[in-house]
Amino acid sequence: MALGVGAAAVILFRVLQDRPDLAEAALSQGILPAFVRSLSLVTGLVPFAVAELVVLGVVGLGVVGLVRGVREVRRGADRWPRAALRGGLRLGHDVGILVALLVVLWGLQHARPGLEHRLGIEVAGQADVEELAPLAAAAVRSANELYLEIHGTRDAGTPTAAPQRDEIHGELDRAWEEVVARYRLPPRATLSHGPPKPFLLTPVVRRFGVAGMYFPFTGEALLLSDLPGVLMPKEMAHEMAHQRGFASESDANVLAFLVTREAHDSRIRYAGYVFLQRQLLGAVAHLDPERAQAIAAGRHPGVTRDLEDRNRYWEAARGWTRQVGVGLNHAMLRAHGVPDGIASYQGSTWVFVALARQEGLQALLPPGAVADSAVAHPETGGLP
Repeated sequence: MALGVGAAAVILFRVLQDRPDLAEAALSQGILPAFVRSLSLVTGLVPFAVAELVVLGVVGLGVVGLVRGVREVRRGADRWPRAALRGGLRLGHDVGILVALLVVLWGLQHARPGLEHRLGIEVAGQADVEELAPLAAAAVRSANELYLEIHGTRDAGTPTAAPQRDEIHGELDRAWEEVVARYRLPPRATLSHGPPKPFLLTPVVRRFGVAGMYFPFTGEALLLSDLPGVLMPKEMAHEMAHQRGFASESDANVLAFLVTREAHDSRIRYAGYVFLQRQLLGAVAHLDPERAQAIAAGRHPGVTRDLEDRNRYWEAARGWTRQVGVGLNHAMLRAHGVPDGIASYQGSTWVFVALARQEGLQALLPPGAVADSAVAHPETGGLP
């Protein structure tokens, strides 16, 4: 019975995947989004990650059942074939329930229209280096200016620290209102959810290369507790986007930048622009490595220090554990109808390009900044 429920949920997802407008109508309002938000607010009252307890509980029950079955067989109270059949049926029941819940609470969100549809833009697709280089240079320059605003010097000598998590959460919650109004996103996205929480098992999770995740069974946004300051605000904004029903990793990346861009705290905006320049410089490097190096050379020493700090942080996530983490994430995304899997994270690059095509460079600059002619010269990196 439970396996049938799980199968029915998967079939529903496949149907809605071909009808994104119907998926939007069914999932953007009504009981389901209200329930998901309520779940997030309730678990948000608990000061630790409920998700980790849920995972440990499910695994623990499985282990207890296995041990009990083996013990009964060894005592002669049961036989291996019957015990294996009973265990298989129990496993099938549990998997069916978990699949059904996962699809309803999260998987169906992947059937909704993508962010480019909501923004009324056509994703840029491939762009040449002459278009990408000025955008990357502008992102580098913006990060430099924000670094100076934070520290008052080109190199503070130590990595940039992020604000406290509750401060970041409050700023991002307010910034969501700005982004929703500007880009005419669903009004429900302005509603507060449970605050992002740190993983209790941060040292373990970090080895799998996971900065954060959204756990749909509890509605929690989870983050590594010791993320560098240059990462924390952007990753928090990314998981908050998932909480609000934006399932695509590309969409969550774009929204994370747009939300950090609207923050009042320069440290939060700075994290967004370091992310933006990494995305755009990565695209430039794919086409013209020397041009990318020339643009990156224009970073202030302190910005370079922050990026080196970021890279050192992820040194623990090398080897088989990272491969397992990447493989599981890739498989999960493919199962949710994302054919590119983890490559979809890079899709945000082309949305940024499309925004610049539609609104001009101003769309990617900090609020109040003025685009100048220096950005129009990629051969100099667009930097002073």
